[in-house]
Amino acid sequence: MAKKKPTKAAGTGVVLPKKLSGAKKPAKPKVKPPLFASMCPGTAPPGSNAHEYALPEEYSDACIRLEALLKMPVWLLVQSGMPRDSSFRGRDWNMLGDAVCTEFLAARHTGALPKQPIALVIDSNGGLARQTFVLASLLRHHCGGFVAVIPRRAKSAATLLSLGADRIILNTHAELGPLDVQLADPEREEYISGLDEVQSLERMHAFTMTAFDKMMLLLVDRSGKKTSTVMPIVSAFVSALARPMFENIDVVRYTQMSRLLKVAEEYAKRLLVRNYGDAEASRIATMLVENYPEHGFPIYREEAERTIGLKIADASSEIIETLEVMARYQSNLCAIGRVVKS
Repeated sequence: MAKKKPTKAAGTGVVLPKKLSGAKKPAKPKVKPPLFASMCPGTAPPGSNAHEYALPEEYSDACIRLEALLKMPVWLLVQSGMPRDSSFRGRDWNMLGDAVCTEFLAARHTGALPKQPIALVIDSNGGLARQTFVLASLLRHHCGGFVAVIPRRAKSAATLLSLGADRIILNTHAELGPLDVQLADPEREEYISGLDEVQSLERMHAFTMTAFDKMMLLLVDRSGKKTSTVMPIVSAFVSALARPMFENIDVVRYTQMSRLLKVAEEYAKRLLVRNYGDAEASRIATMLVENYPEHGFPIYREEAERTIGLKIADASSEIIETLEVMARYQSNLCAIGRVVKS
């Protein structure tokens, strides 16, 4: 019986055994399709580089994993960077303002925003109280509620938004923040808290009362005179001491600051009352507005629960691990909307 001739490898002159000549090429690894945030920066326009718009792969994987763990659609409200696409610049995408509120309202009309509870991943320094209240109310009424998921931070108005959630899930080192109103001061060229002016009057009142008590004790002790004799002298002294400070108070501006702080407090009460009742909602709102020394003060889980009285949901180790992955990417990311393929 004749033997079959061995096959030559093309272009080499090397003789290969028959069984290797028809070997299959190794399969190329499957490339995952990029995922995008539907509202901002949105999907890549035709002819553009998709990766300029796409979410980081590990981050989008974490979003899908979080959706499976929570068993509800995941939406993003991540405002820690600026969109790469120049067409988005000039709009307030990096704050809770008109742009974000308008897009969510539009998603209700187009059907993109589902009529079921969603998980909202929040990473924001805050924004405007009214638009934030409108957004929280929309998610309650249209979606039937939402879960606030905070991998890293939800400060100021973003804390206000979280108060409207059915549940708040905080990562291990995630921060909430106070609700005192911030205003631009053109003379100082910086933002100041409305509490700066409102509490200044309270501090001056406390100062005058303390000064009065101390002077009364001192003069009664040293002079041996009756209290009724010393009191007019002390009153005149403290009045002269405090008058220049009180005369520098702008009454109209003081009233404006008080009203703005009251606005933030009232929005917070209205969002809290469904889950906490009237009395507890009022107490928590007042504490978040008045009880912190600066606007950037970090409020971690233990304080949020034990001191303030917020109900923070327990999270499994799998959820915490997923939030840790997301937190690594959120320091310079702008991603708003539903996670979509294209």
